Amino acid sequence: MFDKSHYNILQDYLASGCNIQLTDEEREYYNALLTMVNIHRKYGKENAIAFLMHAPFNCSRLKATAMYGEAVNLFYLNENIEREAHRNMIFDNLQKAALVVLQNAVSSEDFEVYGRLLTQAAKIKGLDRPDPDKPKEITDKPIVVFDLRSEAVGLPSADRNRLAAQIDSLMDIPHRERTRLKRDAGIEEVDIEDILDDQEEKTQGY
Repeated sequence: MFDKSHYNILQDYLASGCNIQLTDEEREYYNALLTMVNIHRKYGKENAIAFLMHAPFNCSRLKATAMYGEAVNLFYLNENIEREAHRNMIFDNLQKAALVVLQNAVSSEDFEVYGRLLTQAAKIKGLDRPDPDKPKEITDKPIVVFDLRSEAVGLPSADRNRLAAQIDSLMDIPHRERTRLKRDAGIEEVDIEDILDDQEEKTQGY
């Protein structure tokens, strides 16, 4: 039985949130792997492997051992790294053991055992190590505001009429440039159409 591995399709099945339609054979393979994991949790690896070596499966030890590895990776693995799969499995077992101790605790020694189990579980998951540095969020970056108004930085406001007269006195530059200077200085309102026409003239030939 189980001459063919369905491990890859089962990975896709779990990644899809169990929305992929499985064949009867694929679903039976999935249930066999899930049962192996449950047996491992209660009775250990050898009993999980032995489960597939008996009826109705009658798998060889080689096949049963290979499926045991698939079961561990499928239900405990996040990033296709076997060490991470075993780490998650041990963490899961330590948490279950700690819960049993807590539910049956009758003395301070029992609570000490409970605490040690939690500490071991935290170390397995790396929770005793500081978090890696994260990139600074946008809220951590300095905010720079640009403002053309001199009074925004505590300076007296400019005399717009005097500034306009000074720009008009620049008779050696084209009228259009004098108009642009007035807009930049906030003396005249910006004409979007005029700006687009100006940009079109500047980019002709490119």
